[in-house]
Amino acid sequence: VLMEATQTKLGDLDTVFLAGGFGNFLNVQHAVAIGMLPDVPVERIRFVGNTSIAGAKMALLSREAFQRAEEIAASMTYLDLMSHTGYMEEFIRAKFLPHTDLSLFPSDHGKASDPGIEETGPMGPIRPIGPMS
Repeated sequence: VLMEATQTKLGDLDTVFLAGGFGNFLNVQHAVAIGMLPDVPVERIRFVGNTSIAGAKMALLSREAFQRAEEIAASMTYLDLMSHTGYMEEFIRAKFLPHTDLSLFPSDHGKASDPGIEETGPMGPIRPIGPMS
């Protein structure tokens, strides 16, 4: 939705930044396979840690950093997802695991498109499932 609203194509993404503790334990390949992350090469995904604390510290210690943060904040665009026409449709499509639009995730090599494919995990076979009702 964000890429559509900004008219950004997947190829335009230079780097995907993952901030906070969220990225510390994330398996990128699995996150792409279920549609949590865009299908970009792994080397273009960067884990940047707790950027809010680092930014606050920089702003406290440097007037220049504080001014730069104010400039960035002033240039931001607010996007209300609930009023965006395509958000709810995209949200519903993304609830399925894997994502229902498999063309967005070509690096999965079609594994997710075949519901008969099984993988083995620590507890035995893993079968793809849809959303719980």
